Amino acid sequence: MPRFLTLLLPLLLTATLTACDQKPSREQQILAQLPLQDAYVHNIERMAALLGRRHPQLSQATIEDVLRKHLTVEDQRQDLFRLYSEKNFSDAEFATIVEATQDPAKARALEDTEAGKRLGEKLSALMRETARDAKVQALAEQRMRQVEDELDALEKTGS
Repeated sequence: MPRFLTLLLPLLLTATLTACDQKPSREQQILAQLPLQDAYVHNIERMAALLGRRHPQLSQATIEDVLRKHLTVEDQRQDLFRLYSEKNFSDAEFATIVEATQDPAKARALEDTEAGKRLGEKLSALMRETARDAKVQALAEQRMRQVEDELDALEKTGS
């Protein structure tokens, strides 16, 4: 049996080293390189400001809490995983998107290039396609209906 273990150990070490050499998955890259939490907070704040006009009796914080309950950061992550997938963007295109996201000057400069315009059009087309998807629309309507129902109930109870 010791001979078997001495043969198995190099194999396990080789497998471990090979796994370390693999590039991170696109999902890992998205999590590491895009400001997901900042974008989520920004989206919640913007939506809360819009809903605040329809629900003036409720505080901004209350509306934000309700939004966070029904529109989670994990939902946004999954949406971004689908949008920025390897199916939709090559590694080079994704790297360009990340650079533009992290550096506003690079984003502005990219807008003036033909490649940047094509990438922007591609991104916009994918977003429109997603927005037209019946399942996505139904899920968004369901979540917003839940948000509105809870906000209406809170207004009625005087919270």
